[in-house]
Amino acid sequence: MEKELPGCDIPNEMKRGVCVKVSQCAAYLQVRNVTNLPAEKVNFLKKVQCNVEQQSETSGEFESLVCCPANGQDYLYPVLQFSKFEYRRFLDVTARFKKKKLKRRIQTVEPSSGFNLLNECGKQVTNRIYGGEIAELDEYPWLALLVYNSNDYGCSGALIDDRHILTAAHCVQGEGVRERNGLKHVRLGEFNVKTEPDCIEEPNYLSCADAALDISFDKIYVHPDYKEYSNYKYNDIAIIRLKHPVSFTHFVMPICLPNKTEPLKLTEGQMFSVSGWGRTDLFNKYFINIHSPIKLKLRIPYVSNENCTKVLDAHGVRLGPKQLCAGGEFAKDTCAGDSGGPLMYFDRQKSRWVAYGVVSYGFTQCGMAGKPAVYTNVAEYTEWIEGVIQQKKNNSQTTQQAQLESQHQLLLP
Repeated sequence: MEKELPGCDIPNEMKRGVCVKVSQCAAYLQVRNVTNLPAEKVNFLKKVQCNVEQQSETSGEFESLVCCPANGQDYLYPVLQFSKFEYRRFLDVTARFKKKKLKRRIQTVEPSSGFNLLNECGKQVTNRIYGGEIAELDEYPWLALLVYNSNDYGCSGALIDDRHILTAAHCVQGEGVRERNGLKHVRLGEFNVKTEPDCIEEPNYLSCADAALDISFDKIYVHPDYKEYSNYKYNDIAIIRLKHPVSFTHFVMPICLPNKTEPLKLTEGQMFSVSGWGRTDLFNKYFINIHSPIKLKLRIPYVSNENCTKVLDAHGVRLGPKQLCAGGEFAKDTCAGDSGGPLMYFDRQKSRWVAYGVVSYGFTQCGMAGKPAVYTNVAEYTEWIEGVIQQKKNNSQTTQQAQLESQHQLLLP
């Protein structure tokens, strides 16, 4: 006997809809899968997400539910204007950012004021971790978009401290990067790439994010053992050092790295999350990517290396000892993780998010049943990451000391 689908209300329509998986609602995908999504359509898409209790992690139901027309037709009017009062604020929100009535829940944290990365990383303001397919404005505040000199943005990364972005090596080195004339800058605090500022209507007020930050970079560190022409993408990991440190806000915060002394015991089906704008495997010329201008999210299950190897061997691909797999059982039309973006695990004991993987490859045929994606295992590279970061700190201290000594010499008679 089939489980009865819960009923739900659709804005602008008299007839009630039913809650179904995102991939099973053609009307929803038709609205979402466009390259230009104005704020009013995002407002509509947020409102048709079904507010269901967190689904059991053992049930195999990982995909979010949305309110779909029961007759299988398209939405009649998939636009939801902000209320007149709120809409005026939305149009003029940049001029009103500092007014208290907007309930702007921002608390800037300067990295220089004793910020403890070990204790403070991986935190976010929103508590709606599993709610819906569209991310909240302040959800996953460590996500970064990589923007190329061709003005194309296709890869992601994760902020890991006030000056470094963790990403995939193939996102910063190789033929695809050269075709786009190299990396231009990194964007932090983004939600909808087509609107500025980004706002979402909450029950009692209009919630708006800070303006996104475009930050140039100082240097790119690709792992020394990465081979750009390798089919297996071993050691597909890189670090981008930003031109200057960033201040942390509710919309820009770092994610934690795996704890070397307390390694995560991975078990089949364990839940991870990915988030991004769906620009996956940007540099694969043979597949059409799903491009979303808004930040999406998806929960996916871990797949053991043993089971993943069986799948990959059949396709002539060899899984490396420093790679891991996730996904491959769901969401035939849904994809949220960008190349270079983090595979995230929520550590409930410490209430923080940890980057356990970096999206490497396998998302070109997004959500294909039985075909998990491959990630670089971040836990295997923590020493290299820390070495790169510490090396730059030491160099900066040496440079500052040299500058002080030079100034002192100039002051001598």
